[in-house]
Amino acid sequence: MNGYFEKKVAVVTGAASGIGLGMTEEMLSRGATTVFMADVNQDNLDREAKRLNSKYAGEAVPFLTDVTKEDQVEKLIMSAKKNAGHLDFVFNNAGIGMTIPTEMVTFEIWKKVVDINLWGVIYGTYHAIPIMREQKSGHIVNTASIAGLVPLPYQALYASTKSAVKTMTESLYYELSYEGLKFSVVCPGNVRTAIFGELTPPPDSVSVEDAVNYIFEKMEKGDLLIVFPQSIRDAELAYRTDREKFDKLAFDMAAERLENYRTKGTYY
Repeated sequence: MNGYFEKKVAVVTGAASGIGLGMTEEMLSRGATTVFMADVNQDNLDREAKRLNSKYAGEAVPFLTDVTKEDQVEKLIMSAKKNAGHLDFVFNNAGIGMTIPTEMVTFEIWKKVVDINLWGVIYGTYHAIPIMREQKSGHIVNTASIAGLVPLPYQALYASTKSAVKTMTESLYYELSYEGLKFSVVCPGNVRTAIFGELTPPPDSVSVEDAVNYIFEKMEKGDLLIVFPQSIRDAELAYRTDREKFDKLAFDMAAERLENYRTKGTYY
């Protein structure tokens, strides 16, 4: 069992399903004392917490939280800290997908995506930082996306929030590392989670188990930027070093998504 995660207290948002649930279970499997599971779905929270508590020695604490509400996120963070007097990990993972044509975009949609994907991460990050600075330790892990690394057609809203999460996390890493704080930003490709709603996940998607195993492996090494799978790393490299190649990929993707919306009503 790895000592980096053993006897630690963690907060995970979006913890009732998908990557967040996988992160919660991985923390407990690696010996965490307590994991505060935050989500907006009380039924799923209670069900999954009960399952995890019957399986692991550590405690999963269901904590109903809307990450768009600062007071609720602050209460979550402070409750976790008060539990054992320290807060070791915060996974700001809650998010919403948004891949739609520009003509379907409204300002209400913009606000919803920004509130969940960006403000939710800001609240979790900035309420955790003072605690971690005082104790001179802690690791904040923010979930971004491949869309936070490279521009993708039909994802202007989503990419805007995820690129902001990436840059914010990187900036804080350089500013606060000398105080003992660690930061990681996760930029996955497609992972088979509820973010796809009623749609079947794309064929290039990876399992939650594989995603979480990779994330924790890189966290343990102290990596700032965690990008997967390999196809996503290849696309990011092309964006930085071979724009002609990347432009072709992006224009081809735009054409494919346009046709899919025309014929299927969805982007893949």
